[in-house]
This record gives sequence, structure tokens and C-alpha cells, in this order.
Amino acid sequence: MSEKSSEMASRPLKPLSADQALAFKLDKLRQILIASEFCLLIVVIQRLLLGSWQTALILTVLALILGLCYYVAKYGRLQVGAALFLTSLTITTSYFMWVYGGLNDEALLVFPAILIFSAVIASYGLLVLLLLYMLGTVMLLGYINEAGLYTNEVPARDLSSAFLTCAILVMVTFSVWLLSRDLRNLLEKLSRENLRVMESKDEISRLYNHDPLTDLPNRRLAKELFEQSMALAQRENSKFALIFLDLDHFKAINDSLGHAIGDEFLKKMAQRLQSVLRDSDTICRFGGDEFVILSQNFVDDTQIHQLAQRILRGISRPFYINGNELVVSGSIGIALGPNDGLSFDELCQKADAAMYSCKDKGRNNYCFYNQDMNQSEQEVLQLTQDLRQALSGDQLCLHYQPKVELKTGNIVGAEALVRWQHPQRGWISPVEFIPLAERAGLIVELGLWVLESAVSQCKRWHELGYKNLSVSVNVSAIQLRRGDFELQVKQVLSQTGLSGEFLVLELTESLLLDVQHSLQMCLQGLREQGVILAIDDFGTGYCNLGYLQRFDVNMLKVDRSFVSKINQSKQDEAIVRAIIQMAHSLNLEIVAEGVETEEVAEQLRLLGCEKGQGFYWSRPCPPMDFIELVVKSSATTRGL
Repeated sequence: MSEKSSEMASRPLKPLSADQALAFKLDKLRQILIASEFCLLIVVIQRLLLGSWQTALILTVLALILGLCYYVAKYGRLQVGAALFLTSLTITTSYFMWVYGGLNDEALLVFPAILIFSAVIASYGLLVLLLLYMLGTVMLLGYINEAGLYTNEVPARDLSSAFLTCAILVMVTFSVWLLSRDLRNLLEKLSRENLRVMESKDEISRLYNHDPLTDLPNRRLAKELFEQSMALAQRENSKFALIFLDLDHFKAINDSLGHAIGDEFLKKMAQRLQSVLRDSDTICRFGGDEFVILSQNFVDDTQIHQLAQRILRGISRPFYINGNELVVSGSIGIALGPNDGLSFDELCQKADAAMYSCKDKGRNNYCFYNQDMNQSEQEVLQLTQDLRQALSGDQLCLHYQPKVELKTGNIVGAEALVRWQHPQRGWISPVEFIPLAERAGLIVELGLWVLESAVSQCKRWHELGYKNLSVSVNVSAIQLRRGDFELQVKQVLSQTGLSGEFLVLELTESLLLDVQHSLQMCLQGLREQGVILAIDDFGTGYCNLGYLQRFDVNMLKVDRSFVSKINQSKQDEAIVRAIIQMAHSLNLEIVAEGVETEEVAEQLRLLGCEKGQGFYWSRPCPPMDFIELVVKSSATTRGL
């Protein structure tokens, strides 16, 4: 829809303003005056030729009055000009009727024209007055002629009379033509405007009910279509399915190739989905990468299984956009009516729960809703609210697991690990509530609390005299992508007075795949503050030396899955040895996680690993217990 038509349709047609109406009436008055002057001139000439000096004189005076009216109208005095024009014309007409032919006089033809003129260019009050005057004149003339009080002579109908009648008819016809022409133009203009308004309303209605990118029905229209389909399904006693589709990892397309490619991909995806559905199925877009399919008229669940499989096969085929081959998968949640509900919102909520269950099970699949999912969603919702309260209360705390220097056995640092003691459920594992915090949008707030608490604790250790201790904090990718993480770290270090060299930020290996310049600048800013960057669980993700060089990391933490079996598996030992050698060649420090026995610790030391962390030395413990471990470690070392 064009910008012009959109703007026009967004507001109703306005009537003419007072100035516009005045200008229109003045223009009509001037045109009628010119036509009347022209006719009067012709009649005056005709009367002079016939020797009718008195009539010619009266018409000449009338012409002068009309000229005065034109002058008055030219300067915008509409009511004065119209009243003078119509009154003088009415009085002159009635004069001729009284003096000459009475009700049979040709002048009577002028009365209807005067009423038309007054209705268009004058006020309604003047129109009524003129009408009453004309009615009075006609009735009075009729009465006095019938009573014999005064008798008008009936003029002979000759060529002169015919000429005068023709002149009056021409003047009236011209004036009426002017008015009818303007009326036709106005009606045509209104017709065109109404047509454009109707077209614009249709376009607005389409945009109101359809997704502007894919032109699919949006959520609003989907609800209306659902109610129609549900009513039909109930009449025919058939099943109805609401299928919720979410594309897996679509955000990666937007982030890596840009939103223009992402939009084009979504349009092609909409076309692909339409091609695999039945004619009776309706696909809608809820926004982002979420689609909903309304499916009806199926007998058993087998048809829904087949439809879901057909959808997954369809979207998994490659898309080719601007030289890029794009392949995605989808997660599908299915809710069935009437078994799972009868309302649109209820089925959407249940299909959405089924879709998330599908994502939790590995994506690229479909799941039907069941009651257990509802119970699970309620528990997640309750736990999310409890986590919000925990952040504002005293339910969260940090435990610290020692990092030990393998050569000396000294504790040189600790990893800060958040713990949650729920008032009713007791200790809740981070494996359970960290993903919940990320999904609920609480991970940034939680991560900042962990950072502030860990840095403050490390500063207190330094004040107690243990100035060589460092603290490690795990950082979520969401925190880094937020944009202000570098500033947060700087403020925390400044407020506590801790030097950046004693803060270790542990990043996931998959984060190194992020090619955004903003992330590189953030990590560079952290390094400039002296902060140590470590890659956590190294070896389980996307190992790439180029990534290590680009992000300028300082430390690698070898994943426990390799460390715990180096005395049992030659392959794991070879992997750990290779990682250690690679790290040394890149001047990177090595920390081995998951050390649980003395034999593993000794083997790591022999392989050249600098530091270890694991249950062999200690489980994560509260700050005071950690300091006791540090004291014992120092005493043991001095004893040696």
C-alpha cells in the first residue's frame, strides 16, 4: 500500500472548511452574475430596438446593481453580494409581473432560478424570505385579478415574447449547468476518494490480519480461523490439531548473515511450509521464527504423525539465498482438540510446552502434549519465581573449589561455584537452576551477583595475607553479548580494589565460534584490565588454534572426561598430553579438572600440567573452610 493511500485511509474524509465553502460560493456567485449580465445586455438591446425605453431603463439599472454585486463579491462579501443580487432580481421580476402580464408574464420563469441561486450561494434565511415573498406575490396577483380589483393585461405571444422567454431560459439553463457541473465533479471526486478509501481499508485489514513479511495470517487472524475450524470439527465430531513449529538455531542466520538474509529465508520457509501442507491446513506466523499450523478433518493421530514428519522433511531441505546454502531443522509441539482443550490460547500454551519438551530432547523432532508436560511447566514456572526471590534474598551463596599447583601442592586459587539453598526443597543443583536462569532472562543478574561476591571474597583473602590467591568465575555467553560486561568487571574491580590479574573468567569453548566484532572488543578490553581469560572444558567443543589466537586467552582447562581416565585409557592420556604440549607451545597455562586420585595428579604432573582441580584435594566448600584448606596446604609445604 502506498504511503499516500495509507495516510488517507488512516483518517476520515473531512468536509470543506469554512474558507473553502466561502470561496466556492463566491465563485458561483460571480459566474451567475456574469451570465445574468450577459442576458440582460441582450434583452436591453432587444428592447431598445423595439422602442421599449422604460423596460430597457429598468433592466439597465438592474444590470448596474448586478455589477455592484460582482464588485462586492470580488472582495469576499458573499452574504451582502448574494442578498443584493437576489433581492434586486426578485423585486425587478415581481415589478414586471405586476406591470405587465401578471401570472402569465415571462418574468415568472425567473422565480425558480432565483430560488436555486439562493439555495446554493445564500443563507437559508434569505431563501425562506424570498420564497415567502414570491408566494405572497403570486397569491396576491391571483386574488386581485380574480376579484377584479386589478387586472393584468395578457400580452400577445409574439416573437419578442419568445425571445425574452428564450433569454430567461438560457440564463437559467447556464446557471443550472454551472451548478450541476460542480455537483457532478464533486460526486466523481467523492466516488474516486471512496474507492481509494475502500482499497486502503482492504489493505489495512490485510495488514492488520497478516504478517507483513510472509503475508501469512498472524496471531489475531489465526485465532479467528481456529474458532471457525473448531466449530466445524465439533459439528462433524472430528479431531483438530494445533501444531507449534519453532526453527532451531535460526538466530545464527541473522547474526552471521544479517537480517536481510534472515527475512528472505523466512519468506522462503513460509512458501516451503505451504507446499507440504494439505489444502485444508492453515499456516500462520506468530513472529520471529515461530509458525503455527491449524489442521482439521483427520480421523486418527497417524495422519498428524505423517503431517509432522512431512513438515520436518520439508524444512530440512537446503535453502539457497544469495549464494548461501542454508540448512535448519525444526522443533514441533502438537496439541489436539478437543482432548487437550477447546480454546485457542489453551491449545497454544500446550503446543508450546510440547515444543519446548522437543527441544529439550535434542530438537529436530515433534512431540505431542501430555499432562506431565503441564506439570513440568508449572514446576519450572514456580522454580523461576523462587529463583527471582532467591536473588533478592539470602538463599544464594558461593562455594570455592581449590586450584592446586601440582609441583608444590600449594593452593593458588579457587573456582567460585554458586549454590542455592531453597527454603522448602533444600540444596538445588546448579545443573538445574543455571539453564533455568538463562531461559528466564535472570542469568545476567545472577552472573553479576556471582562476580561481585567472588571478587569481594578474593579481596578479603588478600587482606588476610593470602595475596597470591586468585578466583575463577564462570561467564555465560549471554552476559558477554549483553554489551556492558566489560564495564561491569571494571566497576567491580575498582570498587573492591582487586587487581585484574587475580580474576579468572572462564568461558565456554563454543563461545569462540562467535565472530561478532563486539565480542572480540569486549574480551580485548578485559585483557587490557589484566583479567585472565580461560577456556573451560577444553577438548569437548570446537578446538581451533585460530580461535585461541584471535581471542588472546591465557589458560586452558582440560575437561574432566579426559583427565579422570588418563591412567586407564591410552587414548585419553594421548589427548591430554597433546593438549598440554599444544598449550605450552602457545604459552598457555594448563589446569586439569576432575582430579580425583593421587595417581591421576602425579601423572598430570609428569605430563607437564601446571595446576589441577578436583575432589582429590577438596569438594567445593564455604569460604571459611576454603581458608582452612589454604592454611593446611601452606603448613604442609613448609613442613616439606
